[in-house]
Amino acid sequence: MWQKLRDIWRSNTKVAENYVFMTILQVLNVCFYLLIYPFLIRVLGAESYGLYAYAVAIVALFITFVSFGFDLPAAKRIAEHAEDDGIKAQVLSEVTTAKLWLEVMALAVYAGLLFVSPTMRANRLLFALVFVQTCQNILFPQWYFQGVQRMRVVTYIQVAFKLATLPFIFWLLRTPEDVGVYALIVSVAAVLGSLVAWGIIRYHDGLRVQLVGWQTVRRTAHEALPFFLSNATGVVKEQGIVLLIGQFLGMSDVAIYDLANKIIIIPRTLLSKLNDALFPKMMAEPSASRRRKVIEGELLVGLVSIALIAALGYWAVWVLGGKAMLAAYPVSVILSVTILSWLVVGAMIYFYIIPSGKTFYITLNQLLAMLSTFLFAGIGLYFTHSVYLLAGSLALSGLIEMVFCRYVIHKNQMA
Repeated sequence: MWQKLRDIWRSNTKVAENYVFMTILQVLNVCFYLLIYPFLIRVLGAESYGLYAYAVAIVALFITFVSFGFDLPAAKRIAEHAEDDGIKAQVLSEVTTAKLWLEVMALAVYAGLLFVSPTMRANRLLFALVFVQTCQNILFPQWYFQGVQRMRVVTYIQVAFKLATLPFIFWLLRTPEDVGVYALIVSVAAVLGSLVAWGIIRYHDGLRVQLVGWQTVRRTAHEALPFFLSNATGVVKEQGIVLLIGQFLGMSDVAIYDLANKIIIIPRTLLSKLNDALFPKMMAEPSASRRRKVIEGELLVGLVSIALIAALGYWAVWVLGGKAMLAAYPVSVILSVTILSWLVVGAMIYFYIIPSGKTFYITLNQLLAMLSTFLFAGIGLYFTHSVYLLAGSLALSGLIEMVFCRYVIHKNQMA
């Protein structure tokens, strides 16, 4: 028996290593920003920090555009041809060229916004520095390292450069006006880390990246389009709320929402791989009763998460943000509902909709979630301007997702 277990482990060492380092990377990213947050919010203040978070939300939309859903299919091709340097170089060339074209388009639009938007025009340097972070998406092909099952490289690089920023953050930031310095530190670290990753690909792996023709770029973009549409709806929904808060409520409320979101990220990160881990067993041993038990179990986990945030969230906000940020506590309780919907909807998609082959319902569900979020937000803003209301629009859209997925499962007799 023990020999069999050892053989299974040895034959799946790379898979296990990839999974472990992907999880570690997620956890360390969350922990890093929680570590420096108390210092940042007290030195920069809610207004300046909120302005930075607002800029990051805008740039996140452009990063999604530049990514364009290339990463997952590219990682798949790399994994399928992990020993073929020619194909790996070709995939890197295709994706890099396509992203460079999209980066040029994004830069042109963003430059226009810097002059059109009053908020961006008044803080041009800050917004320009944050936009530099889009370069990481091109220069640091994390999907490549995922495909060759060397996520430890990504983890080492990102951890090293994040730790390297700490002395500069604690040394150089002194007043709210230093928010641009913080943006510079983060962006420089991102670019330098990307260059190291690029150097590993070029000189260690021996892969040369070259620009490809327009027809190849079009074909690559066409293949990635479904993934882009799927990713974009979620990002637009999440970041759109931040932009609405900044536009209608102000940057201090953006900082409050950002802190509440950081509280929510903790349980979401811990639970992020739950359905991934269950998926192989559920597919190998399909059972209606087992699927129901999983849904019931995740429903319970979601309710417990809400209860824990309600019980401990106040003290978490107080420790991280201080008395001035306590308004983030009720926002975190409202947003905790999204943990429940995220878990249950994920289980319904993984264990009912995907096995049925009707995957178009996944895109339809995400589109419904995005539209319902902005519908609820628009109705609410018509009557009053409140960060609680905008957080509530996300929570309500999550419940809509749960109802929709349950309806789809019942209608198509997937149970």
